Amino acid sequence: MIRLRIPRAPTSPPSALPAELRWDAPPTSVALLLTRREVLKAASVVAAAMSLPLVRTEQAWARARGRYFTARERITLGALCDRVFPADHDPGATALGVVKYVEGLLTALGVRHPPIFTGGPFSGRTPFADAARGVPGRKHPRNAFKRFPALTPRQELAWRLELYGTAEVPELAAFEAQFGPPKVGLRDIYRAGLQKVDDVAQATAGAPYAKLSTTDQDTVFGLLDAGAFAPDPRRNGATFIDIVIRHTLEGCFAAPEYGGNFRTRGWTMLGLEGDSQPLGYSIFDTTTGAYVERADHPMSTPNPDELGPGGTIVPRPLTADGLAVQTSIATLASIIPVDTV
Repeated sequence: MIRLRIPRAPTSPPSALPAELRWDAPPTSVALLLTRREVLKAASVVAAAMSLPLVRTEQAWARARGRYFTARERITLGALCDRVFPADHDPGATALGVVKYVEGLLTALGVRHPPIFTGGPFSGRTPFADAARGVPGRKHPRNAFKRFPALTPRQELAWRLELYGTAEVPELAAFEAQFGPPKVGLRDIYRAGLQKVDDVAQATAGAPYAKLSTTDQDTVFGLLDAGAFAPDPRRNGATFIDIVIRHTLEGCFAAPEYGGNFRTRGWTMLGLEGDSQPLGYSIFDTTTGAYVERADHPMSTPNPDELGPGGTIVPRPLTADGLAVQTSIATLASIIPVDTV
């Protein structure tokens, strides 16, 4: 059985979430008299500022290797995705390669042929049919899904906007202004979002998100889903958590050439073989002149009295009423001019 966390509609921020971590938090006061707690918080800010050079070094290290996430971000994202799609007797999000899928999406424009639209027509996961015998053949086509077509100029511009945001696509700035506030790119959304996930976990449970127990992670997840992130008007009101849920499902069940669905295990747990062409679900047998449905992946469940030898379908004769309907359709189609269809 697949366990899946369903996102809730945004609600007012819960009182359990510190005001400074809510998306609608009021401006911070400029008070000079500090309590003991505020002194400790100020010290943590100083410590965080001192760690900025290290964070930037980790980000530069990731960029140099064609990646985007730092080690900590990758761990946090993995833990978050595993609460969206937890493991049980089947693999969870991390084991299915969701983090790799998301990082591949965020870094897609850094290569000559961005891995955005797979090639085709076949992946090679199923063989060609042996029409002479009406069975699967032995020859497989090459995996054309691994070859990603080059983007058109318009497609590249649209994806630059999606990943980097309005600020990084100046040629679209004037056009974008009619849609409201500048669009924030997915890369910045993930970087800021993952940092806030750890901030909320630290403030409410005393440790970074990935170091919490699964029970505490679920509790923090509820806080994150209920009030930590503002709905994005440029993304149909989606919050960061909504985006993570969507990408988690894509990474679990999309074609593995995109980086997720490791060894097609996502499809396996659903009982799917994925893309079925060129074999298909029924094979034409030239010796009998009939289609034979595959026993392992039948297109439908045939009526017992319509199933012939070897799995062939032998439809029952039409009734008088059925024959009349079919004749009417054929007659009507024959009198309609082709150029008006």
